[in-house]
Amino acid sequence: MCYPGSIMSKRAGTTEKISISVRSSDLASLRKRAKRLYGGNVSAVIAELAADAALLEGMHDLVERLGGLSLTEEDRESLDREWAPRSDKPTRKRKAKKAA
Repeated sequence: MCYPGSIMSKRAGTTEKISISVRSSDLASLRKRAKRLYGGNVSAVIAELAADAALLEGMHDLVERLGGLSLTEEDRESLDREWAPRSDKPTRKRKAKKAA
């Protein structure tokens, strides 16, 4: 997985030219990331996204090899509730100042 700020070298091997259609807002995001990280090279951003997709597919393959998902929807919801940030933080009471 590539992370912001990492330097992506030229891709080894053969590359292929493709034509894709994306929403205007997505293209703006791709161009912004390309400018910030790769000197404006949108192809480098696409290569970064492709590497991330390959990693996700590998994770999917591993889960399948291990027998598939083992949590039920109810299990996942329970974990979500348990790990959710709590907004009911205890309030600190301030000590009253003593009169001099």
